[in-house]
Amino acid sequence: MPTEKPANVPASESIQKTDESVTGRSVFIVETTGGGVAVQTAFLTQDEKIIQLPAIFPTVEYAYEQIDALRRLVGQHFAQAAQVGAQVIAQQAVGRAQKEPASTQPARSGKKKAANTLN
Repeated sequence: MPTEKPANVPASESIQKTDESVTGRSVFIVETTGGGVAVQTAFLTQDEKIIQLPAIFPTVEYAYEQIDALRRLVGQHFAQAAQVGAQVIAQQAVGRAQKEPASTQPARSGKKKAANTLN
């Protein structure tokens, strides 16, 4: 099942190489980076260690289930990145508006222009 990397552990620090026989399951490590969403395959042992190994899919059905779950997880990361980006843009706009002197902001009139209507 796709998974995000364990909390507070950078993927590069949590991956270990080993030649031992281990029990666990294949996982995807998904991270949002400055360049996009990064995906790695790994193996999560029963004692919660991450080992750098390729994902193994024993059946086509299992493979498709995992790929679909990975698609959803990647989509969530892009959605979160877009939300954070929108928040940053909004904060920058507020910051620029607060820094502008009042004389450079357009004056607003309380009068509204009547719309032309045909009877």
